[in-house]
Amino acid sequence: MNRPLFLAVPVLMLLDYALTIAGARLHAGGYARHFEIEHYELNPLWQGAVATRRWFNPRHLAIVAAFTAIFVALDAFLPLRYASLTDFFIGALLTMFGAVNARHLANIALFAYVRAHPDELSGSVRMSHLLVLWMSATQTFVVLAPIAIVAWQSRGHFALGAFAGAVAYLLVHLVWYRRARQAFERQRDHGAEHEPVHERVGDRTERP
Repeated sequence: MNRPLFLAVPVLMLLDYALTIAGARLHAGGYARHFEIEHYELNPLWQGAVATRRWFNPRHLAIVAAFTAIFVALDAFLPLRYASLTDFFIGALLTMFGAVNARHLANIALFAYVRAHPDELSGSVRMSHLLVLWMSATQTFVVLAPIAIVAWQSRGHFALGAFAGAVAYLLVHLVWYRRARQAFERQRDHGAEHEPVHERVGDRTERP
C-alpha cells in the first residue's frame, strides 16, 4: 500500500464510536449524578444511537466501510504526483478524528476517577446543551493553537492539512451550536405563543 496512513482514518472512526459508548456508560455510572446534561453525544447524527449505549451500530459500520473503500481506491488509482494533496487530506482527517478520540480518552479518565473516588465530588449542576456545545467548541483551541504554530513554521502539506482539520473541527462545533440555538429559540417562541394569559385584578377598572 502506497499510503498506509489512509487506513488509520477508519481505525480512528471505529475507535471514536467505541470510546463514545464507553464514555457514555461511565458517565451514567456516577458522573451524571453531579453534571446533568441533555445529550452525551454532541453530533446530532449519533445522539439517538449513543443514547441506547449499544456497542453495535450497523449504520456507523456502513459509513466506516464506505470510507475504507474510498481510501483503498484512492491509494490504488491516485497518481503519486498528487502526493502533496493526499498528505493534506490525511493530515486534516487524522487531526479531526485524533482530536475527537483524545477528548474521549480524557472524558473516560475523568469519569473513571470520579467513579473510583466518589467522595471527591459533591453537589450537582445542570448544564444546557447549548452550554455544553459552546464549552466543547472553545476547547478546540487547545488543539488549534499549537497546530497553527507548527503549520506556520513547517509549511508542509501534512501540517497545513492538520491545521485545516483543526479549523474544520471548530467550525463543525459552531454549526451544531447554531442549529441547537435555532431549535431552542423556536421552542421558546412556540411556548410563548401557547402560554395562557392571566388577567391581573389591578389591570381591570370596575365601573359603577
